[in-house]
Amino acid sequence: MKIVDLTLPLPPGLKTNPTHPETIITDHVTHWFTAPRYQSPCKGYASKLLLICDHIGTHLDAPLHFIPDGKSMDAVPLENTLGEAIFLDLSDKPADQPVTVEILEKKLAAKGEQIKPGDIVLLRTWPGKWGDAIFKAAGISWPAAKWLCARKIKSVGLDLPNADTGGDMQRPCHMELLGNEIGIIENLVNLDKLTKTRLFFIGLPLHFIGLTASPIRAIAVEEW
Repeated sequence: MKIVDLTLPLPPGLKTNPTHPETIITDHVTHWFTAPRYQSPCKGYASKLLLICDHIGTHLDAPLHFIPDGKSMDAVPLENTLGEAIFLDLSDKPADQPVTVEILEKKLAAKGEQIKPGDIVLLRTWPGKWGDAIFKAAGISWPAAKWLCARKIKSVGLDLPNADTGGDMQRPCHMELLGNEIGIIENLVNLDKLTKTRLFFIGLPLHFIGLTASPIRAIAVEEW
């Protein structure tokens, strides 16, 4: 089996959006603190306290994120988070140019591929690594979002913290995709390590109730 981990690590202090809180990971209890309650050979137990935003790291947006009466994460069908995926490397375009219909169609033609109903679409949108400069890269254009919706995909994932172009506060890509209950996966990493156009994707969310998004462990299974 060949697996590529597409998930951004979550160290303490990480912020994946400048308007969101940083990740806090601290001790709840330690081995030395709990050891007196136990008998040898047990040396006690440890646990951690986590304080995170539901949009931290590699995550899946639920419709509720931008649609006030939309589904929260616990109501999103699990089928939207795993299944056959198509990977398109679009990193040869200018980083500040959004993904357009023309770019998608040109890449698909070059690959001899089509996006099928039920696909999860993974997009590498720029050649850099995840970091501060990523906020200068453009996401998916509104016409491209509508084009993807017309193909009845389940979800779309990309290597950016925002599927829209950052300065566009109308958020047309989010509104189009989430309004059609198509998941948006943001902050994917290691897309440059993928070697297959067709693969199996898994990105299961946590089963909290009422979330607008959830961190996921995103993996691409290229061989099984």
